[in-house]
Amino acid sequence: MNFQLRRYSSFAVFRVLGWFFLVAFTAQPSLADAITKPMSWTPDSGMSPGPVEGTSAILEKGDFGAAMAIKSSGLTPGDVVTVWWVVIQNASVCKAIPCTPIETMQDGKLSDSVVTLAASGVVGGDGTISLASYLPTGEVEGNFFDTTFHSPESAEYHLPIHNHGPVDPDILDDMLSSFRAGCTDESIPEYYPQTALSDGAKGNFECKTVQVAAFPEHE
Repeated sequence: MNFQLRRYSSFAVFRVLGWFFLVAFTAQPSLADAITKPMSWTPDSGMSPGPVEGTSAILEKGDFGAAMAIKSSGLTPGDVVTVWWVVIQNASVCKAIPCTPIETMQDGKLSDSVVTLAASGVVGGDGTISLASYLPTGEVEGNFFDTTFHSPESAEYHLPIHNHGPVDPDILDDMLSSFRAGCTDESIPEYYPQTALSDGAKGNFECKTVQVAAFPEHE
């Protein structure tokens, strides 16, 4: 089992670790203040779009910020994956509900979006991984955009899983900490900001965002 918790604080460690164990070891977590839904296959995954059996994504948001815990399955054993906070604080500019990746990434200032690494790890031999993360309000380390996290309770959230391919020991740290590492130039969507495209060592894998959980504002 793989687990990484980022954005530490005393509040977050206990809350998110508690969620992690619920997600990892129970089939139907019951959390009064949290939203739970399955991960879904993306069009780029090569799978039929829709819920992924045996998965869950838990999100809680409040004046403290946001926290999430993911239990995923159906992934390629041994591959490196990253999970990203995509927080859209002005989703009213999007035509789609939830916002599309293009709407979010082409103009992060317009959508007042925050995009940063949530967690990462190597997929287990059974194709599963469990990850958790906490994102406090304020300035955001590694944010793709020049924005701050100021509206946690009214924002739209996306939690995408990005597949970087098999472990490359020479660039593993990069693979675990960036959107770009391990990927060919052609596999990185051109509508992503330069901050995403320039961070991380180039590789030979056709990287894809394979799963996502989306939480529109009013859920």
